[in-house]
Amino acid sequence: MAMAKNYTFRKLINDIHLWVGIPTTIVLFIVCLTGTIYVFQREITQWVDSDKFFVKTDGKDQALPLAGLIRNIEREKKDSKVTNIQISDIKNEAWTFTVTPNDIIEKRKAEEAEEKKNKMAEGKPGNKEKSDKKAGEKGKGNDKKAAQKDRDRIKRYLVNPYTGVIQGESQTPTSKFFSTVLKLHRWLLMEDNRDTGKAIIGTSSILMILLELTGLILWLPAKVKSWNKWNLWKGGFKIKTDGNWRRMNFDLHKSLGFYTFIFVTIMAVTGPYFSFKWYREGFSNALREKKEKESKPLQSQYLANSNALSLDDILAKAKNVYPYPSLTRISVPTDSLEAISIQKAKTGFFPDAGTDRVTFDQYSGKVLKLERFSDKKTGDKIVSLVFGLHTGEIFGTFSKILYVMACLIATSLPVTGFLIWWGRIRKGKKTARQQTSKPAAIPAGYVSHKAKQPLMNKVQV
Repeated sequence: MAMAKNYTFRKLINDIHLWVGIPTTIVLFIVCLTGTIYVFQREITQWVDSDKFFVKTDGKDQALPLAGLIRNIEREKKDSKVTNIQISDIKNEAWTFTVTPNDIIEKRKAEEAEEKKNKMAEGKPGNKEKSDKKAGEKGKGNDKKAAQKDRDRIKRYLVNPYTGVIQGESQTPTSKFFSTVLKLHRWLLMEDNRDTGKAIIGTSSILMILLELTGLILWLPAKVKSWNKWNLWKGGFKIKTDGNWRRMNFDLHKSLGFYTFIFVTIMAVTGPYFSFKWYREGFSNALREKKEKESKPLQSQYLANSNALSLDDILAKAKNVYPYPSLTRISVPTDSLEAISIQKAKTGFFPDAGTDRVTFDQYSGKVLKLERFSDKKTGDKIVSLVFGLHTGEIFGTFSKILYVMACLIATSLPVTGFLIWWGRIRKGKKTARQQTSKPAAIPAGYVSHKAKQPLMNKVQV
């Protein structure tokens, strides 16, 4: 009864924090460390492999027409088409051209046609079960491995826009290193069991949310009625460097955990989005006011004997719609009906978050769809920014610096937390040994044998 009476709410929170933290220590350490390393992967890769990512220019050179650059690449990379172009607003940075083999393009079109056919069949009585069964059968076997092989065959080449020279693939030894770091971060390098690896990472992220909440409760002063006393709050902000290592370690865990609370919580909340489909759907549905209806893919209006506008003309139109320097991505049509989609994202030390998109008819240049990030509702903005929120890219270099600091501290939290637990375990064992080595209690009124002997004469001075 005494134990039950002394088991307080704070003790419960402490036990939850402890027993959730211990089994997740290693996984969270790996996740936080790899996240720290990965934040500046693009900048580090470009710096190490600068001969491929940058070009020599005086700033006055004019880029060659996109049609000519595409023609040169497709002439060199036979049986493939350029499907995407990434253009930087930095003059001396190479452009990235995504090249996809023709058979993969045809395969994707066939899959899209089959999916469209199945959706139409679902509306007919008795056909939904058949389409579900067919979809289930299609998902079996080596479909995932085949899809991964197809993705590996799609190459991205770095091209000098002023000369048309292909400087190499974007997949350099440095980028391969960061790719391995990302795989460790996403599914613990469990290539043959990615779903299992994602489940471990996703579950650990969810438990990290619980650790954050319980840690915040423990950080607060123990008694609510004492919250008006500043001296009870000071300990949560300071690190006592003149104490023993256990005290310093405890302060590091408590204070640094508080300072990074917001950033680590954002990472933990967005982490499972990339691991679980149910979490991703729930996250999106909770934030979006109403579910977007599936719409037909936008298509260009083809007219007999009509010629498509050049990509340079379309790009100029996009610049008129969104007249600001940016990282620009162009989806290149692979047939006569596809529309041209252009995405623009601001860059710099502290850019506005979000990506703007505009879709054009490839013949008339008519705007088929305009998607401004600023026009989106708050929930839709958050959903579209999940990746940037998780990686720290949301506000460019500024937020990346903050994320590196937060990730580095977050990497230390499992270590300092483990040391707190281990120190208490050792202290408990030491106390137990001291108690067992103590002499037996002396009964009241007992006089030792030595005490019965006559006292020695005092020496006369």
